[in-house]
Amino acid sequence: MTEFLALRLRNALMGALPGEAAQMRMAPKLRQPPGWISDPARSHPSGVLLLIFPKGDDWHTVFILRSQGGPHGGQISLPGGRMDQQDQDLKQTALRETMEEVGVMPDEVTVLGQLTPLHVPHSHNMINPFVGMIDHHPQFTPEPSEVQAVITVSLSALFNPNNRRMALFSRPGYRIKAPCYQQEGHCIWGATAMIVSEFEEIFTSCISG
Repeated sequence: MTEFLALRLRNALMGALPGEAAQMRMAPKLRQPPGWISDPARSHPSGVLLLIFPKGDDWHTVFILRSQGGPHGGQISLPGGRMDQQDQDLKQTALRETMEEVGVMPDEVTVLGQLTPLHVPHSHNMINPFVGMIDHHPQFTPEPSEVQAVITVSLSALFNPNNRRMALFSRPGYRIKAPCYQQEGHCIWGATAMIVSEFEEIFTSCISG
């Protein structure tokens, strides 16, 4: 089952991606505050990892609750961060950041492909999401200075339409109405939800086809 799903996901990620249309299904109504200007061409390249692994009869993925501070402090995101000079490419960035934040070693992960890049004006990041797979439940070791908590959720629960809702999020000087994935008392929204939305379409197609 693991090898079969890995093959289907790899093939799907090599083909035409759902792209912006899938991302926008979970996009905030206001993606940037009034007057905010951010040029995608001058943004910081970043890599994140959407990691899936088996647990029981379901596939799971992992999110992190970021420590306070910075433009995304206190928010839920995928493991990842900005590219460093020593990184050979953005895939290595995603794997390195995942190791640093949750303790998963790069050689444990099979990277299956890449989702559509997403520009985030608030942090000036151009996020490049990668999809990785591990054939067992990994041992997570969060880095306390960056991660408040590790959150693992089943994909069947994450993609259940009953666990989706609209919510209002406050930011200094403005408020945002956004769709979110509600999981275990947490709301996964913003760029993370947009990335997950594209993966949801791909994953659902792979397991139902």
